[in-house]
Amino acid sequence: MAALALALALAGCKGDAPPAGEPSATASAGASDALVADPEAFVQNYVEDELGGDLGVVHVNSAKMDLDGDGTEEVLAYASGAMMCGTGGCNLLVLKPEGDSFRIVGDLSVVQLPVGVLDSTTNGWRDLAVSVSGGGMAAGIRRVPFDGTRYASNPTSDGMDEAAGMGTVLITPDDLNPPEGEDADAQP
Repeated sequence: MAALALALALAGCKGDAPPAGEPSATASAGASDALVADPEAFVQNYVEDELGGDLGVVHVNSAKMDLDGDGTEEVLAYASGAMMCGTGGCNLLVLKPEGDSFRIVGDLSVVQLPVGVLDSTTNGWRDLAVSVSGGGMAAGIRRVPFDGTRYASNPTSDGMDEAAGMGTVLITPDDLNPPEGEDADAQP
């Protein structure tokens, strides 16, 4: 009886690790599902996972601001590079901290710089202000609302309102820094 009680007690201490030879959920998940602590590394992994192939150098420039009023700063990360951007712009990711990791709450395409945050809110989150132009579109600033789950993915689509200004500017063209160890004069 004592041996049974000891066996049950020890079984209760056992972790939830998968059996040998089976990958854990984190190890087998793609970058879009996995959560990592460094926003720049997260963006690098996400871009490689989503776009695949040889993307060359990917520049990541980020800024932080509390977008949902919970006292924790979210991360806006602008990913650029020769193989990443088109005439309409590059990608902007919005990352919500979760513990020591992140969850994507926005993956906006065709974003030009600068990027800002407005005082207005939608569904409890601050609206973003992004520059749009190129690809035949006239230059302007669009207000990007939060839909309750995530930010709209394309600021140039119908239904996106013009913004009167940039609000608090977080990322400017001057902020485009090359990755560590690269020539500072190199352009994305």
